[in-house]
Amino acid sequence: MPVQLRNIFDGHQVTSVNDRSLGWKNISNGRLLAEMEGRFDLLITADRNLYAQQNLSGRNLSILVLPANRRRDVLALAPRLVEIVEAIVAGQYLMLENSGELHVSSIGSSRGEDGGIG
Repeated sequence: MPVQLRNIFDGHQVTSVNDRSLGWKNISNGRLLAEMEGRFDLLITADRNLYAQQNLSGRNLSILVLPANRRRDVLALAPRLVEIVEAIVAGQYLMLENSGELHVSSIGSSRGEDGGIG
């Protein structure tokens, strides 16, 4: 996720896996999720296969999947990202499309189940 996105989330602590203080650079997604549990509320990622690759059942954090990780594309979605982050409920899995459309399901439920953010 572009570092410039940190500035759009006023009132939120934003940390990157690349922050040296965490020591999480290049760790596996499974270990990342385990390390985040209980420490962070939300993972923002561009890994659109995370849902299929990881067992997310029982996770308390929410996951927001971006449509891309290109700086230009992500920054263009900044107002939508702020809106989404402000409305997220614990345990949600959200997939954002380039159009701004959002698909929401509960972590551990079947994919594509619509939730309350639109």
